Amino acid sequence: MKRVLTALGNPVLNNELRKYDKYDVITEDLFYQEAVMDIVETEGIDSIVISGLLQGQWDLVEFIQQMKRKNSVARVIVITDEISMENRNLLMNMGVFDILYDSEVEVADVIAAIDREEPIAKQVVKEREDISYEFEASEENVSYITKIQKQEIIAISGINGVGKSTFAVQLAKKLAQKSNANILLIDLDTLNGNVEEIMHINKVPQNVDFLMDEDKKCGLNYAVDLIAKNRFDANVLDELVIHEKGVDVLTGNISLHYCENVLQESYYSKILSAAKEKYDFIIIDTSSNIFLDSTKWALQESTRVLFLTENNYLCMKKSMQLLQVFLNVWGIWKSKIQVILRKSAMDNLEIELVEKILPSIKVVGTLRNGDDIEYEKILTNIHFIPKATFREKIEKIRSIVEKKMSKEIIGKEVQHAN
Repeated sequence: MKRVLTALGNPVLNNELRKYDKYDVITEDLFYQEAVMDIVETEGIDSIVISGLLQGQWDLVEFIQQMKRKNSVARVIVITDEISMENRNLLMNMGVFDILYDSEVEVADVIAAIDREEPIAKQVVKEREDISYEFEASEENVSYITKIQKQEIIAISGINGVGKSTFAVQLAKKLAQKSNANILLIDLDTLNGNVEEIMHINKVPQNVDFLMDEDKKCGLNYAVDLIAKNRFDANVLDELVIHEKGVDVLTGNISLHYCENVLQESYYSKILSAAKEKYDFIIIDTSSNIFLDSTKWALQESTRVLFLTENNYLCMKKSMQLLQVFLNVWGIWKSKIQVILRKSAMDNLEIELVEKILPSIKVVGTLRNGDDIEYEKILTNIHFIPKATFREKIEKIRSIVEKKMSKEIIGKEVQHAN
């Protein structure tokens, strides 16, 4: 039995491995480098599968160096969007030969790497002048599974009145247009949630009729009620969300009493755990009120925080105060916070000056008033698999046909030679 640790920020591989008796999956899939470092010394780990985009304080090469110091025996399998030749060579010198591309790899490829007993020896230079590696895998072990989408939990935060909910809705819609990913939008502004108004949808899920006061009827409160009754799982969550043009929405609480006396982090965690089983992107709209447990919880659980503010001196001051709480009190990693500026009508500051005011926090986009919203630039920072164009689909079919024909021709030539 092979002991495997996965840290992809996506439970797909972890769940697949648990189906087989020959793998001992040590823990749930991990989302942070620090979490890997805490467990990497566990005795008897055979394989460690990590994402090149794993959140944490080190770059990829430094992270693997740190891991190797604690565990020099385990096979390390890296799945990354891209990698320079220099970094590839550095990893190879450390004995890391399994470097797979996120846009090309399938679950079967990763399993084949885990099963392999010897390191890969043969290198193949492709047309795009990158280097990948050949491996032998019997056809019966290869299944055609969709590409691995890195799962992201994106918390939308920022100063009061900057338009967080509107941004969260638009981001979810744009992502749905650009990808085939499963997307869930959770309204976790537990005081003033209004996502359903922005999207023009019902707050109460269809075909759900619980005994609950009128001001408490929403997807979030129904989920909490079912969790308390021990009747909640991923299938139940699917019944509680509103399906709207490629985006599923868990509508939010509007009852201050319910917020103060019922809602708590343990319920949010169970909802998130169920959501991770189905969704590639989980976008959480939060309140700017720092006294709400929901806000702190969402930022701590997220893999990325998109922080909205306006680029004027007054808003910069408010932003600094809020970010100080996030970083120094709540312990949110600075590396996962990204700033989005909404241009105001007065005292606009240049992005360079904003970056000096907010040191080491990256500005990834600017929202302008009106319809000119630069979501394209913001989306380039979010790692998703784009929808295939018609031409790409044709090329893929052609490639499959050519491989099949080539295999048949080789088989006939072998038979003729015999």
